[in-house]
Amino acid sequence: MIHQILQKIKANKKYSSLADSVVKKEIKAYLKSNPNASADKQTIKEIRAKLHRNYASFQTKKKNKTNIYLEELKQNTLNKNTNNKLLSITVSTKERINDYKSLYKKIFSITNKPEIIIDLGCGLNPFSFPTMSLPKLTYYAYDIDEKDMKYLNKYFKIMKPAGLTGKAKILDATNIKKIKQFPKSDIVFMFKLLDLFDNKVSEQLIIQAIKTTKHIVASFPTKTITRKPMNHPKRKGFELMLARLNLKFKTIQTDNEIFYVIEK
Repeated sequence: MIHQILQKIKANKKYSSLADSVVKKEIKAYLKSNPNASADKQTIKEIRAKLHRNYASFQTKKKNKTNIYLEELKQNTLNKNTNNKLLSITVSTKERINDYKSLYKKIFSITNKPEIIIDLGCGLNPFSFPTMSLPKLTYYAYDIDEKDMKYLNKYFKIMKPAGLTGKAKILDATNIKKIKQFPKSDIVFMFKLLDLFDNKVSEQLIIQAIKTTKHIVASFPTKTITRKPMNHPKRKGFELMLARLNLKFKTIQTDNEIFYVIEK
């Protein structure tokens, strides 16, 4: 039945490129909570709703134009207009278009300029490389959307002459065993990632990632789904967890996000 539900969920274009392993995990969790469920419309609807909240809601309708924009980028890797088109493909990167340059400047003033970045739950954030003002960078990108990882690997090839060396791979961020195997890095990005998980998983991610890196930069939205500013944008529970783990942090806030720059 799991395979039957998987096929029905991925028949919808919105979920077709999500890694099978991630979709199966959501199916198993649903069936565990609903042991009498079948592969009916209600089951498919409820699992898709969970997948939408955690993964698909970050996309825009421009995603099918990604290859067109990447072909444009081949002609001129420094074309700001093309770079902005690429950043407009997902909701989060689109929100950051006017903030990226100053955001990275503030982050790197705390961490120093990185040579190696790991981006966990990356989406299409690596497209922001031109705004980092770095002469060269090694970038490891991890997410669960197979199509996005193909786009990013194509992007890394195009941008290699501009100083960017990268590799994008499928990885479920809750796979702590894989996190333990991360290569050493200067920064691990976790942009809008930790809100997707419970506190226990988030804590394990922080504990394991900080062993392999000098800094973690985790972000959280400061506006609700309806775009209203949150009354309390700071994550007090998250700050208490960092204090308990003996981790120091500084915050940077934009109109849409709060960023925690974390170190030992």
